[in-house]
Amino acid sequence: MSAQEIHKSEYDSFFWLHIKKSAGISTRKLLQPHYVEVVRGKKPQNFIQSDRSQYNDILNNFRVVLGEYQFKRALFAKKFLYKEQWDNIYSFAFAREPVDRCVSMFFYLFYGKDLSLPRKIYNTYRNIRTYGKPLNSLTGQFDLFLDLVQQAHEDRTSIYIPRGLHFTTHTASVFDDVTDTEGKVLLTEIFKLENLLMGVKRAHEACGLPMNNPEVDVRSNRGKNKKEFSPSVEQRRKIESIFYKDFELYENAN
Repeated sequence: MSAQEIHKSEYDSFFWLHIKKSAGISTRKLLQPHYVEVVRGKKPQNFIQSDRSQYNDILNNFRVVLGEYQFKRALFAKKFLYKEQWDNIYSFAFAREPVDRCVSMFFYLFYGKDLSLPRKIYNTYRNIRTYGKPLNSLTGQFDLFLDLVQQAHEDRTSIYIPRGLHFTTHTASVFDDVTDTEGKVLLTEIFKLENLLMGVKRAHEACGLPMNNPEVDVRSNRGKNKKEFSPSVEQRRKIESIFYKDFELYENAN
């Protein structure tokens, strides 16, 4: 028996943890038909009403509330969803370079979202009162965004602080999501996002599954209107202070 055949028989199925702002649309396409999708929008499915084959996509839906496990999804999966099967599951995720991910978060969640004139006037007034300056420039808006991200990471009294679940889940730490309470990585492998195709192929091979979508455009989840923006040295330092564990995780990813 070849080494590849041995590897193929090692796992019964796969589990993909979707790190937000890391090619979720493309990955879902690449994992078809073996990754079962559910209703994630206006009437999101939950675990109790669903088949086990749907658990993975339910967990990857930011709208599903997990309480104290909201930002420890791999631990939730191991402890509650696949308690008896976890060791036989090939679990994986894709880590995006943290600065690039943070810029992507900014344009997706924050910049240009409140474009009405009354809202612009209100935001300018609020920013002057709070920060002593209008913060209307792209750089100023990014500073404000980073302040909110920092608040989300530091204030764990509510999963909704400071701007709701959509904001907190999409700006969450990768490290927290893939580790247990002791900081041990729970997934079989973590890949750099630029190695997306390699990671998807490895997941299929590990489970002995045919890969049916090798030509999917891996850029399909990129914002079409994202401006060219490079954070300043000070802003990069702040990103590093907030996501410092994610930088190490990314450097050690495959």
